[in-house]
Amino acid sequence: MAPRRKSITPKYFGQGATSEKTPRIIYTVNNFRFQSEEDLEIYIENHFDELFPDLDLIQRQFRLKTQRYDLLCRNKHNHQAVLLELKNDEDRDIVWQLVRYRKLIFDQQPFSEKIDYSLPIELIAIAPSFHEDSLTDKEACKFESNIKLLTFSFTVSERIIHLSGRNHCIPYSIAGLSTETLSNSVPKWSEMRETVPNLAALTYNISEEYRVDFWNLRKLFLAQPKVKEIVNSLGTRVFYATSDRKGSKNLAEICISGKQISFFLHLPSKHTCMSFNYSTGNPVQPKRFEIIFSESEDVFKLQSAIPYVALSSTRGISLKERENLSASFEKNSLIHGRDCMPKWCRGKGYFAQLSFAYNNQSVFEALYPELVSQNPQGWWQEFQTQETDKLGWFIDLAIRAWRYKI
Repeated sequence: MAPRRKSITPKYFGQGATSEKTPRIIYTVNNFRFQSEEDLEIYIENHFDELFPDLDLIQRQFRLKTQRYDLLCRNKHNHQAVLLELKNDEDRDIVWQLVRYRKLIFDQQPFSEKIDYSLPIELIAIAPSFHEDSLTDKEACKFESNIKLLTFSFTVSERIIHLSGRNHCIPYSIAGLSTETLSNSVPKWSEMRETVPNLAALTYNISEEYRVDFWNLRKLFLAQPKVKEIVNSLGTRVFYATSDRKGSKNLAEICISGKQISFFLHLPSKHTCMSFNYSTGNPVQPKRFEIIFSESEDVFKLQSAIPYVALSSTRGISLKERENLSASFEKNSLIHGRDCMPKWCRGKGYFAQLSFAYNNQSVFEALYPELVSQNPQGWWQEFQTQETDKLGWFIDLAIRAWRYKI
């Protein structure tokens, strides 16, 4: 069934207007997810009749006094009020939020010509998972019989979302999915110059053969929640971060000066025992690393091999260091920072350095929980068989660290 196009939400589309907006769904950390709660709302509104055939959608993002309701609905058969509250992440206070909403709805009784308020108001929360506190709150609430907690999940291989006991095939393109990064989606440089002149100035110095891979990599970064693309005024450096302000959280950075390309990722850095136990207790501490390529490699291709990874200063490695990478590695691999991470390590050696030569699993337990849950006894041995000197592995690690920290 084609998506519903008519919107009833003034905030997003204008009263009675026709919406062309589609929900943004991204592929990251081996799964699909909605980029934001708004995208989840749009998806459900567009496919409401299929997902909830027994309900009528009265209004989305309905405001009542100081409260805003995600989806205000009614039962088609008896006109009972039904309130849907949507969460894109686990929320431990969702039950009491619904109860507060219920009281205001019952007191004000909006759309009384469409809703029968003599019947109890049904409260439905939709989220990928629910904290155990929410289950406890539901049992303790006197409206327990009128509260439903529905989870949604995805089957990646079949592009299906599971919600409300129904399987729904996702009809939208999914950012970050390798099968959907099409080269013909890359705009011409002349088009970019009109719409994003700073980015056009930067990509002007990228050879045609690398530009498609750059564009697809850029799409992968921008598919992450809260990531913004920030290009400096000279058009020589692009940041993927929460903002350009001091203290913002960073994911990646690309600097292009002439034919020289420098590529930086914020990757986990090694803990000392003291920093882990007495400082933050957090196993994931990203630092800025420069990803170093040989001249024959495509800097932006996920399959490209990475000979070296360097803890980076602001400008990155020097031209002199680039002239002889093997000699620079021999020199810098003996220099260690405060966290005991070497200044330079081999692409394959980064894994061993980060995990104390394969003995410390804490960082990877935090960033790859699905592997731990699938194979609790043997996941670590399985994980060590991965190719860890390819750009795609480092991108995945950087994205996982980003999502872990935000």
